[in-house]
Parts: sequence; C-alpha cells; structure tokens
Amino acid sequence: MIALLKKKISKKISEIQKYRKYVRWYNGNEKVILLELSRRTKVRTYLNLIIRLNESFHHPIVVKFSPWKFFILARWFKDFSNLYFVVNISSHKIFKKLSTSSKSDIKVDFNYRNVLNSKNYLDNVLPYIMHPANYLLEQPELLSKSVGIVISGNVNQNIYDTNHMKQWFGIENRWKVYQELIQDKNAVQINGTEYMDATISKKYLDKLVLMKWDSGAIAIEKWRSYLSASKYMWCAPGMTMPLCHNILEAMSVGVVPILNYADWLNPSLEDGKNCLVYETLEEIPDVIERALKISDEVYENMQDEVCSYYHQYYESFNFDTLNSLTILNETQTDIKP
Repeated sequence: MIALLKKKISKKISEIQKYRKYVRWYNGNEKVILLELSRRTKVRTYLNLIIRLNESFHHPIVVKFSPWKFFILARWFKDFSNLYFVVNISSHKIFKKLSTSSKSDIKVDFNYRNVLNSKNYLDNVLPYIMHPANYLLEQPELLSKSVGIVISGNVNQNIYDTNHMKQWFGIENRWKVYQELIQDKNAVQINGTEYMDATISKKYLDKLVLMKWDSGAIAIEKWRSYLSASKYMWCAPGMTMPLCHNILEAMSVGVVPILNYADWLNPSLEDGKNCLVYETLEEIPDVIERALKISDEVYENMQDEVCSYYHQYYESFNFDTLNSLTILNETQTDIKP
C-alpha cells in the first residue's frame, strides 16, 4: 500500500509539472460562483460540482485557493476554461456561494448517509458522476445488443482485496466478487480488441465477458459506445466506497446494472425493475443465470426503466431552488454508515 501511495503522489507531481501552465487566477469583474469547501474534499467531489454547475450556469467558477487544492485540481484547468483559483474573494461579486459555512447561498454538507437511509428520492443530493472525461466528449453512438454481461476495470488484488467493504459497508469487495465470476461456467476472458470484435459477431450474447483491463483496454473516447452493446454490466464496488462511476456509465447508455449496493443510488434501484441485485458470493451464479435467461420482453422493459431512471435522476441537476446541497465525498469519515 505504501508503494501504491508513492506511485500516486509521483503521478500527481508529474501532473502538476505538466498542467500548471493552464492554471488561472481570477481578476475579472463578472459575477462568479465561489466554491469554498473544506480541505478534505476529494478531487472528484470538486469535479462533480464543476460539471453540474457548468450545466446550469455560465459564470466563472472560482475555488478558494490553498496549496492542497492546487495539488488536486491543477490537471483539470486544461479541460474547464471557466475554472479559476482566487486568494481573496472579498473584492469580487459573487453570484452564488457554495460553502460548508452557514453564510452561503447554498450550504454544502457531506451527509450522504441520508441516501443510504432512504428508499425515496432526495432532491437536494447532487447526483454522482461518471468518469469526468465522459462529460467532455460527444454523446456516444449506441450499438445493438451483442454481449450478455460485461465486467471491466481494474481488479488489482493489492487495491481491492481488503476488509474495508465488509467491515464498513457489509458487502463483498471487488476482488472477491471477481474471483467468483471467473469460475462461472458462462465466463470468458477477453481483451478490449476481442470485445470490440464481439460487438459485431454477437458470439458472446449468452456469456459473461470479463474484459481484461490491463491487456488492451478500450480508450475512454470509445468505451461507452462499445459498452452499450452489452445487455448487462456487472458493476463491481469501488475501492473506498461501494458506489463507482461504472454504474452511471452503464445506465447512461441503456445497460442494466448488476450490483450489490442498490441503496447507494438516489433513489434506490429496484431488483428486477431497473437492475439485478445479489448480496452474497453464493448468490453470484444464480444472478448470472437469471440475467442470461431473462426473456427479450422482460429485458427490454428493464432497459426502458434504466434509461428513464438515468434521465430523470442522474442526467442533469437543477440548482435554482436549493439552499442546501448534499454531496457524496469519498473521504472515509464522510461516508462511513
């Protein structure tokens, strides 16, 4: 784990050296949206806010500066032309202030436990996002269904084989789930190129396809288009929390998720309606068989429900009437139930 941490720090330092020239400091006169969040806020939390705010407003977005925020956000200034740092905001006009402070236009909190404790939709919870790069790309071309179930992504044992998921969230971790999947009678292991070929041949329509992430992954620019060819995606949990961007990428292109954390969505997903759910490792063979044997009519109804759900709850977000906002932050003290 120490070696992994060193690698991540080295990568981030290289990013800063590469992208620091793109960083901007606000000195204009236009009204701005100010983000004043606590230091522990994760980079994806900031990006989620930036992406959603860009959908609703056309104002400059400024982040109250600290060396830590420079460290985590410098890379993204290249992609978001309206993003700025500011040292002292007092001389600038504020259109909206989003802050953990009570003196804010929209008060931000990280009480995502509210979602876990409710089956119903909570309208002041910011939807989680796909991988941020997806919001900078054109809408993907949707392909006809030619693969049964796909699972793709990093399954490194050093990262995912920990007791964290079981102890904190009561679910099986990604590594243990993957070990069950590779033993299933319907499983085949292929690389990205073979998966792309399969979208034409349809020879894996009745199979569980385990796409090898580390031996020829599909470029992110093409991934969601090829993902759309699968009927289901096995949405394995993340590293620090169950919810992972893979489920949103799946639903955004009409792919039904199979997962063990349905309550982490806002509102909760429903087994047999807009997802398939398993709870234990022992249930994995049964849910695979169930998915591959569902009739076309039942599957198409589920797919319609998935598309409707994503469009209604995760495709966009309206800030207009909000005075408080709950955000899912990946800091462990914020998300531990």
